Amino acid sequence: MQPEFKTVPLFEGLTMTSAGTVFDAVDTKGFDFLAIDLVAGTGAAASTAVTTLQLCEADTDPTAYTDGTPITQFVGAAAVSTSAGFVLPALSSSKQNVYRFNIDLRGRKRYIGLNFAPEKQTVGVSATALLFKPEVAPAMATAATSADGARLVVSG
Repeated sequence: MQPEFKTVPLFEGLTMTSAGTVFDAVDTKGFDFLAIDLVAGTGAAASTAVTTLQLCEADTDPTAYTDGTPITQFVGAAAVSTSAGFVLPALSSSKQNVYRFNIDLRGRKRYIGLNFAPEKQTVGVSATALLFKPEVAPAMATAATSADGARLVVSG
């Protein structure tokens, strides 16, 4: 019997350097919903930009973002467009940064990949996937930002 929920660590405790990128994917077989939390420590005070924050999907386990198909509503860019669903948020240089993706997996491919790159050094970068199969679809929050921890919530 398939469990009702499962937690999968994607990566944890990384120190991202300038121009560094991290990618990992989760196998969603048997689940209907996925929440991914990306937590990053403080960004370098000189630059708090996030250059890449995006999700992709694939039928086979991808080893890089380019192995999958971008999920437009979960792709960040300088502006919302036909190829980007949200505006890239900044990293705080004084607080933890939490980016949350709530994904309805029904109709999606089996693997969901997360790609993240800060502009400058960022310490303590971790991501966790929570897969679940509730009897009723969970309430999905809309895009939001705050000054204290939560930097972004994207649902769909």
